[in-house]
Amino acid sequence: MIEMSIEEWQKETQGKNKFGAIKTVCRQNHLHDSKKEATRCQELNVLQSGGVIHRLKSQVPFVLLKPFKCAGEKVRGVIYIADFTYIDDEGNKVIEDVKGKLTEVYKLKKKFLLNKIKNKKGVKFIET
Repeated sequence: MIEMSIEEWQKETQGKNKFGAIKTVCRQNHLHDSKKEATRCQELNVLQSGGVIHRLKSQVPFVLLKPFKCAGEKVRGVIYIADFTYIDDEGNKVIEDVKGKLTEVYKLKKKFLLNKIKNKKGVKFIET
């Protein structure tokens, strides 16, 4: 086993994704967590330019659980950040997430989000 200091380890792993995704800038000059997400951004921008979708946004936060206090201690809230939101050609609000690997944390947050939007008409969740 090769030993290294904490500083060496931080320098070695800085900017690297544990799943091998590479941060990528799309044509619209947005920084994305992966090539797949950057490609999807470009596709969605083409759809928006063609009038198929409207009001495209990226990295949209949804509050799943507000911060609270328990026994005098502050507890952070839980936020789900969708890769994209937009209005589709049928007038539905679409929440879209681009995933390569489905982590347990993601699966849990997705369940909370789906529970939050389940009774809202005109809202769809898409996973690509």
